Amino acid sequence: MGTVFSLIDLFPSRKVFHHYGFHSPFPLNTEVSPVCTGSLLLPLMKVLVLVVAFTLIIPASSWAWERNTHEEITEQAIRIMEGDLNSYLMNNLGLENGLNESVMGSTPRMLMIQGSNTEDDGLRSLNHFHEPITNSGLGIVGGTSAIEWSLKTIGAQAGENSFSWNDAREYFFKALTSPTKAERDEYWGKTFRALGHVMHLLQDSANPSHVRDDPHPFDDGLHDYMERKSVGSYIGGGIFNPDPSMLEQSGATRSEPFSNLFDRNVYSGSNPLATLGADIGVTEYTNANFFSDDTIPGQGSIFNAGITYPAVTELVPAPIPSPYLTLPRLGSAAFSGARTAKLTGNQAVAKFLLTNTNLDLLGQLQLDDVVYDAYSSHLIPRAVGYSAAVLNYFFRGDMPILRQEYLVSESDEGDEKPFREVGTLDVSIEVPFSLGFQGEMLFYVELSNGNRLEFDRLTWNGTNPVRAFNFPQVDDFVLFEPVRWYVVLKGAMGPGSQEPEAIVGKAGLAIWIVSPLPR
Repeated sequence: MGTVFSLIDLFPSRKVFHHYGFHSPFPLNTEVSPVCTGSLLLPLMKVLVLVVAFTLIIPASSWAWERNTHEEITEQAIRIMEGDLNSYLMNNLGLENGLNESVMGSTPRMLMIQGSNTEDDGLRSLNHFHEPITNSGLGIVGGTSAIEWSLKTIGAQAGENSFSWNDAREYFFKALTSPTKAERDEYWGKTFRALGHVMHLLQDSANPSHVRDDPHPFDDGLHDYMERKSVGSYIGGGIFNPDPSMLEQSGATRSEPFSNLFDRNVYSGSNPLATLGADIGVTEYTNANFFSDDTIPGQGSIFNAGITYPAVTELVPAPIPSPYLTLPRLGSAAFSGARTAKLTGNQAVAKFLLTNTNLDLLGQLQLDDVVYDAYSSHLIPRAVGYSAAVLNYFFRGDMPILRQEYLVSESDEGDEKPFREVGTLDVSIEVPFSLGFQGEMLFYVELSNGNRLEFDRLTWNGTNPVRAFNFPQVDDFVLFEPVRWYVVLKGAMGPGSQEPEAIVGKAGLAIWIVSPLPR
């Protein structure tokens, strides 16, 4: 007669379950049927249950942060960029109400927040991991690295539901150049939503489980902690902005400079001090300085047990009687933000002072709300700052307007015909050499019915910074009313190392200048 096992039977206690890298809310039974004693059936069944658990539970539990936390981080990033971003949307792109423009029944602000929420839909979250030492995704289920996922080619994520960086660029181009307002509004909506999706991926990279190959199949303590907390409470002292020069250099893991926000391949697994600067990928900083629940050295983790830092031997006790151990490179032992783990068990913390070379014999390390609070004080400001860098890099580049006017003159068509008024649209803009742009330059004019027509297109090699456009009057123009025009750049652009398919837009409103011809 065989034996029927349940999940409770196979994992004798919560302590043992955690020993394998899980956290279980179940009151697990400590008794095992004697039928299996001394056989291989029980270990094999455990493996089977792990596989089933991954299949059924990981898609939901692999979130780094709760959706409301992502929304708050994105909202804070937008607030930081609000002044400059509003000005750019209004003055460069023709969105008269900036972040509050009506687009697809929403606004750019709300669409970015929505995108940072819905990136966790379905199985997308399996692609939200990047371990910077091996440059790999969630290997246990074959997920794509978050960097690769963020830079998927147009439509490669999920067709119409693709929201990679490259999708965002394509939507941006169509938002500027599609013929009808309805089409442009649709693509504006997709542009801002895609930016929210991309920001989500960098936000996940500021969670240790997502950079230490830890699928946390049942729960994640830092995730649960921040679900109860406000993002705003962790950025009162400011945010942590990445060094802009990172986005002027070729990517270390991918050629695109944008990938440096994730990982610059500076951290090798043996040089954690190199991760403390502003010129480091967020995955590198998070990996080197913070434990996840299931990757604490000496705790029997089955997830990425080869991660070297933080090392147990570098931890320093906080002042007695505190049970917390601190990481010196994050601050002094008395600094609350340096708390890295809690020493548990019946062993006195003082005993740790005698030898910290075999901590697992003295007690177990664990993470609790005090530790999560310390972690959040470092990681949340980075999540906000790196998210803001996405917006700053995406909406970059300006083309100063040197002249924009509609010249109207009277034309004498002969004795038999009356004089008539004709006009020429005269626009002159500058493409600064500092943009390092090479690609296509397109010129559009918006007609009185709202349609946008392409009037000129040329290949730009950057040799002449000034370009003038002159177009005869179009019947659809209303005489003496301002004429809205758009110049769009599409191609490789810096500064420094070039992004392959950058988009820059410039909108203007040409006024009428009457210049009658002598009769």
